[in-house]
Order: sequence, then C-alpha cells, then structure tokens
Amino acid sequence: MITAIGEPSHPLAPAFLLYCAAHGREHDESFVPGAAWAFGSDFPSFALVDDAGGLLGVAAFLFGPSYRAARRARVAVLHVADADDAAGYQALVDAVFGALRGHADSCYLFFPESLPALRGILEGLGFRFERTAYLMRADIGSNVNLESATGSLPPGYRLKIVGPDDPAAIVDFVAVRNRNFRELKGSVDTRPEDIRSFMASEEYLPGGLLLVLSPEGVPCGTLRVERELDDEPDSGFIGTISVDRELRGRGIGRALVRTALGFSRQLGFRQAFLSVNADNKGPLALYLSEGFSLVKAMTCMEARI
Repeated sequence: MITAIGEPSHPLAPAFLLYCAAHGREHDESFVPGAAWAFGSDFPSFALVDDAGGLLGVAAFLFGPSYRAARRARVAVLHVADADDAAGYQALVDAVFGALRGHADSCYLFFPESLPALRGILEGLGFRFERTAYLMRADIGSNVNLESATGSLPPGYRLKIVGPDDPAAIVDFVAVRNRNFRELKGSVDTRPEDIRSFMASEEYLPGGLLLVLSPEGVPCGTLRVERELDDEPDSGFIGTISVDRELRGRGIGRALVRTALGFSRQLGFRQAFLSVNADNKGPLALYLSEGFSLVKAMTCMEARI
C-alpha cells in the first residue's frame, strides 16, 4: 500500500524520516530528508507500507519554485528495502507521477554507477540515461598548487564578494550563472530567491559567493563555496564555477578553483568536494590538474511524466 505523507504531523512522518536516514545515502546523499523536511507540495513524500504499518520503501521528491519553473522534479530518495522489488518501485513511482502530473514534465535522479541492478529496474519504469557525474575531492593540506587566486586572474579582472545586503550583485550572480550553466546537461535555472534562501542556511559561508568582474566592471564569472554539513563536517563543497564562453581559456577558471581551495583552507577545512559532468572534458581536466581525484561516479536518469 502507498501512503502520501503531506505534513510533518502525519503519523508516518517520523518513520519516514528514520527510513530516509537509514537508507537514503545508499543511492544519493545530496538531499536526504531530515528534521527540516517540510513535506507538502514542494516536497512530495510517499511511503510503501506493509499490512502491519511498517515501511518497505519511500519516495521523496524536490519540487520547489525553481523546479516548478523548469517543470522538472528531482528525486531526493527513491528506495525499496528489497532491492529486487520492482513492483514496489513501480508503486512508488506511480504515486509520485500521479501527484506531479500536470505540474511537471519530467523527473530525474542520481545513484552510484556501481548499482547496475537498480538501473535495470528504473529502465523498466521508463527512466532513461541522461549523463554521468563525477564527485571529486581535493585534500587541501597536501595540495601544492594553492596560491593567491587574485594574482592569477588576467590583468584587470577582479573578484567581488556577493553578500546578503547587495541585491544587485545577487541578481548579477544569478544571471551569469544561468547563462553559463544552460549549456550543461541537467541544469535548472536558479533565481535570486534561491540565493537569498541559501544565504540564510547553515551551508552558507560569508565570503563564499563570488562574482568575477571584467576590467570594465562587467560580471563575467561565478563561484560558490559552501559548508558540507552531512558526513564531512570539516569539508567544503565547491560549486557554480562558471566563466562566460568568450573569456574561457584565459586562466579565470583555474583562478576560481584556487580561490575556492584557498578559502576552504583559511576556514580550516581538510578537504573540498565538487561535482562535474563526465562529458565536460575541459573542467574535468582542470580539476584533475589542481589536485582533485575521483571519489565516485553517479548515474543520472530521467523519466517523462
């Protein structure tokens, strides 16, 4: 039986969160529901329940305003205790698709490339391979390439910190990020509201959101460094590294990577993580040359609703 859990006060909500904590990271650790999980229409949540009320599996999706605008939902957790229970997965996916139909055109999820059996089940449910993403890590203490990133920027270029009290800079950050990320598979546009929400979260690090300004003062690149809260409390996560197409190949991207590593070291982090699409060869080569190594490969699959 499938049960929709629409609010934190639902009788199954505590068991749902315990199940997610126990099993969510087996597939994707990025958005495992925790105490702050709000349920409701922005976080469609379902449980596969046995006759005694025990949980056999869960489905948890992200469908907040940015996802709604893109008409594309993301799976936070899709897990069945019996890994071979294709019928259980089918029931959960049918329930979620029923809730999203008319509001979203597709949904996507990540899981380790090392789980081919899960891929087979998902393909049977209509999911299709979209891309492979690599999670990469740099051990900051042993990295020999750390230097002043400002000094390695091309002459005239500079970095500007984007803070909560600078709405114009937030708008610029979003505009640069979105135009550069649209060429990447799987990218969903972000909004100023999303950045402001991030700045109010525990992941936010003051000084960790940066714009690159050209010699003319025009925003042309972005960088985001945040605190890794889950299993790596002494770590940072580097994201939103982007440079306008016409300015690539000048060393700006490398300067941003070194800025992120230097910033992480100043905060006492021992390591930093980032994610890159496997087919994004230029950035992948850059990260390898700057001391990052592959942690795991994640498969992204998408299904039409």
